[in-house]
Amino acid sequence: MKMKRANEILREYSIAPENILEVRGLKVDIRMDDHILNAVRGVDFTMGKGQALGLVGESGCGKSVTSKAVMGINPDNCSASGEILYRTKSGKVVNLLELEHDGAAYRAIRGAEIAMIFQEPMTSFSSLYTIGNQLSEIILLHEPGATKASARARVLEMLQKVGIANPEKRIDQYPHEFSGGMLQRALIAMMLCCDPNLLIADEPTTALDVTIQAQILELMKALQKEFGMSILFITHDLGTVANMCDHVAVMYLGQIVEYGTVRQIFHDPQHPYTRGLLRSLPKMDQDRAEKLYVIEGVVPLPVSLPPSCGFHDRCPDCIDGVCDCRSIETYTVEPGHLVRCVQMEKEG
Repeated sequence: MKMKRANEILREYSIAPENILEVRGLKVDIRMDDHILNAVRGVDFTMGKGQALGLVGESGCGKSVTSKAVMGINPDNCSASGEILYRTKSGKVVNLLELEHDGAAYRAIRGAEIAMIFQEPMTSFSSLYTIGNQLSEIILLHEPGATKASARARVLEMLQKVGIANPEKRIDQYPHEFSGGMLQRALIAMMLCCDPNLLIADEPTTALDVTIQAQILELMKALQKEFGMSILFITHDLGTVANMCDHVAVMYLGQIVEYGTVRQIFHDPQHPYTRGLLRSLPKMDQDRAEKLYVIEGVVPLPVSLPPSCGFHDRCPDCIDGVCDCRSIETYTVEPGHLVRCVQMEKEG
């Protein structure tokens, strides 16, 4: 991802005082050998201090690319435009897209102020170093004046907070000596070592069994409350979103098609795609012989897309000559509840 150097930044930004992050018109293109993928196509969302936002949608919708754009870790064949406005711990608002992604300014934010939990804990640690060594490195890198002794004490404290038994022994063990659930807890401890403002969790429980998943989610909720941090939770599991999040952004083909509070999205879904996702959830009283609802088709490849609703070819409510022929605006259903669907135009 190409970005301007820090010394070229001249413009000052402002965001709502209650927000820690505002993403405005974010676009991310991925250059391939013979074409360009329009992975993210004008995404807008906000995150309040101490709140959790669930970013949901099928695989290939652009969720992870969006989160990596915030972290500044998309590969070099990606180019981003728009604004990602973040309020630092000092209170200054910066546009992360104007920072050089390998520069000192971004490195000071990444890890210390914005941290990320990745999908696969097994590949997030080096097999050559102990867990304690790798967690201490984060503290020594981002906290001026930290010593090896103070970093070790902080690591022990964090390992204990995330529920790892006998942290005095575990701190000197290697990743292969940890189970998958313990590694995920250690990864969460690593991300919390510097007390970040914003935690991005990209499918953090995908590789774990359901019992460990529940434990990790409860742990994250408790730590969010204790540290007062905001969480951007990326998942395709709507049950997790209902349990973890305050607001939900439903993403499809690089765009947010519906945004609102958890209650608005789950009790009054307006977009056909959102309704389809909710209908596909299994129900406790469902007849075993009854098949789950399936959204027909697949997410199309985001290459040379025409002006149209991205969901029109899978939508049961598609209006021929409208949905497939022009871009669809975002409409307000009620305060805080936004929908990108032409049906809102008809109702209005």
